[in-house]
This record gives sequence, structure tokens and C-alpha cells, in this order.
Amino acid sequence: MSKILIVDDNEKTRTMLKRHLKKEKCEIFEAKDGFEALEIVETENPWVILLDIMMPGISGMEVCQRIRARHDSDLFHIIMLTGVATAESKVSGLDTGADDYITKPFDIMELLARIRVGFRSVSKRKWAIIDDLTLLYNRNFFTAFLEKAVEQSNRYNHDLSLIITDIDHFKKVNDTHGHLTGDDILKEMGALLKKFCRVSDLAVRWGGEEFIILMPETNISGAAILAEKIRSGVAAHNFPVVSGLTASFGVASLKKKGEKDDGSNLLKDADEALYTAKENGRNQVVIFKDE
Repeated sequence: MSKILIVDDNEKTRTMLKRHLKKEKCEIFEAKDGFEALEIVETENPWVILLDIMMPGISGMEVCQRIRARHDSDLFHIIMLTGVATAESKVSGLDTGADDYITKPFDIMELLARIRVGFRSVSKRKWAIIDDLTLLYNRNFFTAFLEKAVEQSNRYNHDLSLIITDIDHFKKVNDTHGHLTGDDILKEMGALLKKFCRVSDLAVRWGGEEFIILMPETNISGAAILAEKIRSGVAAHNFPVVSGLTASFGVASLKKKGEKDDGSNLLKDADEALYTAKENGRNQVVIFKDE
């Protein structure tokens, strides 16, 4: 179901909007200030955000900027709501990353039409970058994102780490229990990765039963700690039909800061560590060590 977040410090405005939005068959969330809005964005991932500009504590402009700083910022359609009708304020709102802008008092039918446009827009963007089985990011999105992440890491001399994980003996699962059971397990794996990852981490279905987690501003030790948490979580998880599933993990960190790299070396190092984990008996975390 589509989700919408109403952010406005005026309770009457929120109540009025909720009343009309109930006809749109969407899940409705509300926040009375920017800080509450950012918490809801992190936990609920609303598709459309109705964002008042003038609020106490933190303005709608700053909320918008913080949302646009996320790696999943394309999955939010932000409509600014304001009582200020000047061209300058409209341009400022759009420059901070808003998708649309409407002035109070607004025509409710026009606003609802713009909200529907937002739902359609996010839906198209969502399924272009999300794996439809696991609901993690897909390989195409990751490949483009990785290059940007490496460039940013080099520019600011920040850490960047990557985990590749592979479900052990997954072919045997498909051969024994069928591909539908295999698909159910991949869905569960996707949910587990989301559970363990931070907002700043990028969880990806790389292909088949192989997954990637990219961790900006995380050193090799931090990445290894996360990998071990996920490994033990997978081993303890009660997967459908199949018991005792495990996964192997390869961990690497960007080591040549300041040099040009599209991320292929980071991938290669993590993949080599994963191969070692498989060769050494599976169900373990191996950190890449440059010889």
C-alpha cells in the first residue's frame, strides 16, 4: 500500500488532510515537527511527503535537504506546503529538493491530484531500482551508486567497506524443495539484511543467492562486526521449510584512497574473501587481506 506522511505543526491542517486522504486508499502518517518527520521517514519510508515549510525547531527546507542526502532519496516525492506565495520561496523550496510546491490555502482536489502524481512517480522509480523478490536494491542501481560512493570516499578521505554474502548450499535447497521455497528463503534473507543494516548502509541483491552490503564511512573492523552479526542471525533464523541454513561472508575496505577507482577493486577483494570463506568450510566471515 502507498504511504503518505503529513508534516505540519497545525493540528487542524493535519486533521483536514487526513480526512480527505482516507479516500485515496493509502496508509497515513503524521508529524507535528521536522524531527518527528525524520524519524517516521527512517522507519516507514513514505512514498509522498506533504511538508510544511514554516515549523518550529527545524524548517521544512532543512527536513527536505536531509531526506535528499539519503541514498534512497529518489523513493520520496516531496510536496512543499506554504503560506508564502512569492516566486523566491517557491524556487528555494524546489532548490532544496522538493518535487512539487503548493500554496496555502490550497484547493484540496488539486492537492489530491498532485499526490496521485507523486504515488505514480515513486512507483515507477521504485521498481526501476528495487529487486521485486527481495525488495532490496538491484544490481543496476548498485553499480551506479558504487562508483559515486567510491568517488566521494576518495574525495573526502572517508572509509568505505563492502560485504558480499552467499547462502550456503542454496542449489541443494532448490533441487530438494523447489524454486518456490527457494524464493521464500531469498525473501527472508532480504528481510534479515534490512533488519541488521543501518539507514546509511545499502543492501543489494547482487544475483541469485548472493547479496551485497555497502557501508559508507565504515572501516574494515566495523564491517566485519556487522558481517558477524548477520552471519549469526542467519544461522539462528527459522527459515521456511528448510532448517539449519547458513551463509558465508567476504569483507573488504577501499584501500587506495585518492586513486581513481570505479569500485571494481573493492568488489574483487570482497569476492576473493568470500571465496576463501567457502573454501574454508562456509558459515564464516573472512576479511580480505592484501598480500
